[in-house]
Amino acid sequence: MKLYEIQDWIYQHHDEKIKAIYQKNNRLKVIGVKITDLRGLAKSIGINHLLALECYQLKLYETMMLATMIADRDQMDMELMRAWAIGTNQTNIIDQGLVHLMIKNPTEFDQYLLWCREDNVHLRYAGFVFLSTYFRQADLDIIQLNMSLSLLSLIQDTIKDEPLTIQNAMNNAVVMAGLHVPDLVEKANEVAKAIGYILPLKVKNACNVQSASDYLLRYRDQPKYSRVAGLNVKHKKE
Repeated sequence: MKLYEIQDWIYQHHDEKIKAIYQKNNRLKVIGVKITDLRGLAKSIGINHLLALECYQLKLYETMMLATMIADRDQMDMELMRAWAIGTNQTNIIDQGLVHLMIKNPTEFDQYLLWCREDNVHLRYAGFVFLSTYFRQADLDIIQLNMSLSLLSLIQDTIKDEPLTIQNAMNNAVVMAGLHVPDLVEKANEVAKAIGYILPLKVKNACNVQSASDYLLRYRDQPKYSRVAGLNVKHKKE
C-alpha cells in the first residue's frame, strides 16, 4: 500500500462526530477515523517500516497512530523512539500506540523510566505513560524497585506542578503500581492518599470521578484487574 492510498483511505473513512471527539485536547490535526478502523487497516498492511516512517512524517493524528502499528520494532532505535515520543505531543498515540513498541524491549526499560525526569514535557508524558505499562506488564523480577519507589515519590512531590496530561499519566501509574506490583502496594497507597483527586482529561463521568485511592480500594481484590490479587489467590490455593 502506498502513502497516497493511505491518505485516500483515511479521508474516505472519516467521521465528523469522531473528529470532534478526538480533536478535543489533541494538539495534532485530526481527520476523524476510529482507532479500531485504523487497527484493521494496520492488520491488512502488516509490518512495513518504511511506510511507517512516511506515515509519521505526515503529522496527522491518524497517520502517526498508524505508524506505531506498522513499524518494525527491531528498527526502532532509541533515537527514533525519542523523536516519535516528542512528536506525538502528549496525545494517546503514546498510550495506544508507541508504548506497545516500548514495552517489547526490556533492555531499554531503564532509559524510558529516565524520561520521567526529562525537562521536555512530551518526553515526561511518555515516560509516565510507560511507567504505568511497566508496572502492569513487565515481569516482576525485572522491575527495578528502587527506581520505582523513587518515581512514586517524584509523583507525590511534583504532580500538582505538572500539566493535566502528565497529572493523569502520573495518577494512573500510582494505580498500576498498587494493583500490579506486590512490593509497591504500600508505597502506592501512601502516594495515592497524598495526591488525592486529580481532574480527568475527559468530561467527568461515573468512571473517572474516583481518586487513585478509590481505584486501589475498588480493584485490589479482583484478580481480573489486579496482578497482586491474582498472586494472592494463587498463594492461598497453594
